[in-house]
Amino acid sequence: MAATLRDVARLAGTSVAAVSAVVSGSVAGNIRVSSATRARILAAAAELSYTPNLLARSLVTRKTGVLGLVFPYSSAFVDRNPFCTQVMAGVFEEVVRQKYNLMLHTAAGDDWNASDARTLIDPRVDGLLLVLPAPHSPVVAHCLRKRFPCVSILYAAESEQVCTVNAEDERGGRMATEHLLALGHRRLAHLCGVPGVASAEPRRRGYLAACAAARLPERDALVLPAGFDWHDGYRATLELLALPAGRRPSALFAANDLCAEGALRALREAGVRVPDDMAVVGYDNTWFAAMTQPALTSVAMPIQDMAVRATRILIETIEGREVADRQPVLPVSLCIRDSCGARRSGAAPETKGEPAC
Repeated sequence: MAATLRDVARLAGTSVAAVSAVVSGSVAGNIRVSSATRARILAAAAELSYTPNLLARSLVTRKTGVLGLVFPYSSAFVDRNPFCTQVMAGVFEEVVRQKYNLMLHTAAGDDWNASDARTLIDPRVDGLLLVLPAPHSPVVAHCLRKRFPCVSILYAAESEQVCTVNAEDERGGRMATEHLLALGHRRLAHLCGVPGVASAEPRRRGYLAACAAARLPERDALVLPAGFDWHDGYRATLELLALPAGRRPSALFAANDLCAEGALRALREAGVRVPDDMAVVGYDNTWFAAMTQPALTSVAMPIQDMAVRATRILIETIEGREVADRQPVLPVSLCIRDSCGARRSGAAPETKGEPAC
């Protein structure tokens, strides 16, 4: 039979309340335990192989030790999207480190952003990690009103009270475009991400800002609606290839690596050589970027680090600790591979110092 608090208290010669305070790590209430008594309790617990009853503890502390993870679509947990897998890797890394458990909110479906926000505040979890919530998310607003711990990954917060982790996406969009400009390209296209996704608009703004700074005519700075899947990049690139030869760009900057892979596939099927005839740059720099043919130059967004940071902020909030920065924005960098042509021609001065992955 498993040892109980009373068994530990009897062996240590202390009260049950003292044992409870020590094994739970609680510093609340009126229980004061000396270092000698604490040592006796811990020794007795070890001798009896005592394991705390987590269910009973949760009834007392109103904490379950479980976090909820919500993706914007239900199959994200299993479809091997490199963005989603890196988010999960970061979340798993931090929950293991901090001895929390994780509940995957698969039942939320694909419409949780538009559904009743109350359905996601589950009594089985202490807080929520929301990946890519919709703009003006009712779930984020509801959590804020109810003071339910919640941290978003990639979300344009409208209040300083909202906890969210983002990356320097506008700088990343500008960085990718400036790299292509430095390589001599003067007709560029941007395959834009899905409107409403927090990272799409900043990347577009960065692209347009770099084109404006280079004084490119508007006709030479094309923005095509695409998306974040390879099918989106494939379709948008076919539109580019349908343009007259004099208007066709010599380089494109895709919304993300999967979109860039679709572009590469369309170019390959059309007999357009990369990077000789058209240079391609992606975004995210997931493991997938190094696997494309040719290997993809990509803006490196620290996805796993963002997930670690978001999980840490959520746990700090749940435990009532001070959160130094509720809305951190993590830096990005450019990882240069074969698809842009820099390795073949020699990087322009503006690209020196960027990592060649």
